[in-house]
Amino acid sequence: MKVLITGATGLLGREIGKVLAEHGHEIVVISRSLAKAREVLPFPCEVVLGDLSKGPIHDSRLEGIEGVINLMGEPVVSRWDSEKKAAIYNSRVEGTKHLIASLPSNLQVFVSSTAIGYYGNDHETIQHEENPPGDNFLAKVCIDWEKEISKAPGRKAIIRTGIVLSSHGGAMDQMLYPFRLGIGGPLGDGQQWMSWIHIKDIVGLFVFALENTHVTGPINGCAPNPVRNKEFSKSLANALGKSMGPSMPLFVLKLYFGEVSDVLTVSIRGSAERSKTLGYKFQYDDVNEALKDVCAPYQNGEDFYYAEQFIPDPPEKVFPFFKEAHNLEEITPPTLNFKIEKVSTSEITQGTLIDYTLKIRGIPAKWKTEIDEWQPPYKFVDNQLKGPYSLWRHTHEFRPFCGGTLLVDKVKYRLPLGQVGWIFASKLVSKDIDNIFSFRRKYIANMTVPRKG
Repeated sequence: MKVLITGATGLLGREIGKVLAEHGHEIVVISRSLAKAREVLPFPCEVVLGDLSKGPIHDSRLEGIEGVINLMGEPVVSRWDSEKKAAIYNSRVEGTKHLIASLPSNLQVFVSSTAIGYYGNDHETIQHEENPPGDNFLAKVCIDWEKEISKAPGRKAIIRTGIVLSSHGGAMDQMLYPFRLGIGGPLGDGQQWMSWIHIKDIVGLFVFALENTHVTGPINGCAPNPVRNKEFSKSLANALGKSMGPSMPLFVLKLYFGEVSDVLTVSIRGSAERSKTLGYKFQYDDVNEALKDVCAPYQNGEDFYYAEQFIPDPPEKVFPFFKEAHNLEEITPPTLNFKIEKVSTSEITQGTLIDYTLKIRGIPAKWKTEIDEWQPPYKFVDNQLKGPYSLWRHTHEFRPFCGGTLLVDKVKYRLPLGQVGWIFASKLVSKDIDNIFSFRRKYIANMTVPRKG
């Protein structure tokens, strides 16, 4: 099937796109930035440039679209003002209206995200798909959003997405810091219900809805066992090996987040009965197991960075560039002044030692790394022996994927000075690492064959 994805560069879009590509679907994405799409999309696709918030897109590559997965929408969790609320509304409601106007009339299936916030704030009611909507701002956005979705041609399915649990991105980015610090606790009295879902299951639901013709109408995108915020908080602390901190008073949330605090403390007890009746089998239905999986990279005071990028050439053609130590200088931001000083072997292999110098926020540093795994053309691992970190282990993977290579970077690292170092430097270091790999992705995207756009 030829499938169009909107919101493809987001957390859900990237994961859904990989699964669709593995299933043999031909993928088209709409993006406002061709460069960003090339850098961050981890699957082969055709990129159509356009901004659906401004109007329909007229492009011949959309004429053969058979299926759609619609994920676009301005992020919700940030302080609201009238301009932000308008962006939240228009990116979803007007964007979907313009999307439908861009599609062929013989479309087979239209699968769209909305949100579990459709039900408003009802403390104890178990929310089934036929239940009435709420009356707060996000509920009203969902009502109008689903009205637009109903106008799409072909079969229609709506995933009312809950709180997505993932180890790299999404809602967990906001939650992890205070809990890793050991001060995370319930919000308010902690009695509000949380309708959560593991990233693998929300991805599975979207793909299931696209590929199965009996799936129509709204489906709650949440796991079978919602939990109260207090129970969720305790499970998250346990998964991180921390004690649960005190509850955060509602007035503090209100001062910090303003109106968005109502979103953070909303109580929605979503039912997953319909998705199970339709035949979807959940991988994670217990919040303890889900959080144990999501938090696994952060054990023992370690931090974790993860990135993927699709390259249209096979590993045999990609790997030779990375096995040359001096090419590391090319793919490292010039501001780091990265210089190879010595390589212990004429060709990199297992056991090779590499000495180099660099500057970290302007401070000179020396680094010695050892190649302690070497599996050409699919994998190598460099491990810091001497340097600024207590631990730095970078796994480079070159996975054969859809005729090309899925380049995967996984970095486990630990800052010096233990918890004190983490408290004062973790966010700065995380930002620096993200900037380094962002530069690398741009470099690689420019040196490989571009997607059409």
